[in-house]
Amino acid sequence: MDNSRINILKDRLSGELLTDDLSRMIYSTDASVYRKTPLAVAYPKSNDDLKELISFASESEIGLVPRTAGTSLAGQCVGDGIIVDVSRYSTEILKLDPVKKQVTVQPGVVRDELN
Repeated sequence: MDNSRINILKDRLSGELLTDDLSRMIYSTDASVYRKTPLAVAYPKSNDDLKELISFASESEIGLVPRTAGTSLAGQCVGDGIIVDVSRYSTEILKLDPVKKQVTVQPGVVRDELN
């Protein structure tokens, strides 16, 4: 992948897009035994960031790998495309209805926070 294209994507995001070796290595594994070094790691701050990432991935024919806690035991959280980690900025509990026992959360909310 051409670095200039990645830099253009970085400029379009309000969140971060990391391409350094350390960040990519940290995200090359999850709780499973599988390893794949991603092209980049994104921390989207907004829905607009997610739209930019999806458009970029579609145009570039590369995969997006959604990730939060990285607890998969079967390698679903690793890949050679762009890891999209929503655990940094998308962690709000949006709506809680105890009567209906329903909750609406952003994708970065983990069970321990919800409980």
